[in-house]
Amino acid sequence: MAVTIQQNPQEFTTASNPVVFTFESDETAQANFSYIVELYIDGALHSTHQVFPQSAELAKFNASEAVRSTLSSPLITNGTLTTNYFTAISTIYIIVSEKYGTPPAIQLDATSNAIFVFNGALRHPQWIDFNFKDYDVSTTNSFTPGVLFLTSWPRARKAFCGLNEKIFLGLISSDTSFDVRFRLFDSTNTLIVSDNVGLTFNDLTVIDCSPVTIMANTTITAGNFAAAAYYDVRARGTGVGIFNGSSETYRIYIDNECHRYETRRLHWLNKFGVWDAFTFTLVSTDSTKVSSTGYNRESGVWDGTAYTYPLYQGQATTYAKTAKDTLILNSDWINEEVQKWLVRELYESPNVYLEQGENFEPVNVVNSGYQFKQRRINGLIQEVVEIQRTYLYNSQLN
Repeated sequence: MAVTIQQNPQEFTTASNPVVFTFESDETAQANFSYIVELYIDGALHSTHQVFPQSAELAKFNASEAVRSTLSSPLITNGTLTTNYFTAISTIYIIVSEKYGTPPAIQLDATSNAIFVFNGALRHPQWIDFNFKDYDVSTTNSFTPGVLFLTSWPRARKAFCGLNEKIFLGLISSDTSFDVRFRLFDSTNTLIVSDNVGLTFNDLTVIDCSPVTIMANTTITAGNFAAAAYYDVRARGTGVGIFNGSSETYRIYIDNECHRYETRRLHWLNKFGVWDAFTFTLVSTDSTKVSSTGYNRESGVWDGTAYTYPLYQGQATTYAKTAKDTLILNSDWINEEVQKWLVRELYESPNVYLEQGENFEPVNVVNSGYQFKQRRINGLIQEVVEIQRTYLYNSQLN
């Protein structure tokens, strides 16, 4: 009489992909046999499920649908340098019990490993190749140094951020503590300044790497940024493990160019459940679609004992109007890799914001499809994105 957990998901796994546990029992030949699976999320019983054997004695349970509905990734706008992104990650485990007999009764049980499930949604080829150790900033991770931040930005291309723009990076860590280092360099690659910020343990952390936020929370000054051509960000586990524990060194170039047109920067929820951004630097076009609601009234009016048809009276009457704004964004000329990253990440994201100074406006991307462009076919590559403002204008009724 025993239940055995045969397979656990990875220690960190994405919530919108399969989160599958497998298990078996040596009592499946008993009358009325089934498994009772209790799912625990952050230590509390979430739900109970009855599962029947599917392959000989083996059965499986997919926790994805249950846990993904409990997670959210709010955009961080308060200027905090590092945020414990606890709303976007949960610890889950299952307890599997045997149930059989006449009448059926609960017998022995087994408990799975506890795993971290975060608010990611990877495409299938990316998911089947996903290994959390490629991203785990921890001194217990033999893959360090060089593990990745939670973004698919093509690393061979320059990432840009203006001095007054926002940019975020996310990381997972199984360590007990870690720190974040910021370094600024001039155009000759000479180090200007460096600062480290120590942090206590977070499973999932979002770093606000914006210049303004760095200046407000470290010893790095506006003068340092004025002299810099680029800066880099590195996270490092500082626990008791035996390995280096460092992430990649992520370089961000400072966009000091004097742009001819007003720039527009979008932020969106990426497939790892944190935030990517891109600035559209060519001319943008605002447009508005106006809709009218009206009716036809009877022509003519009474004038004493006469019924007349004055010009001012009118027949087709509008009693309300609504206006819906759209904005067409044009990128500068971009590399093939950047275009592929941009359309796949942006167009498939459920949450998109337009950066408006210190504020962020939710918008909807209208583009319903995309094509991966190639230089040999398309020549110079540019991307045009149409976004719809979410706030409608409603006119007076009278």
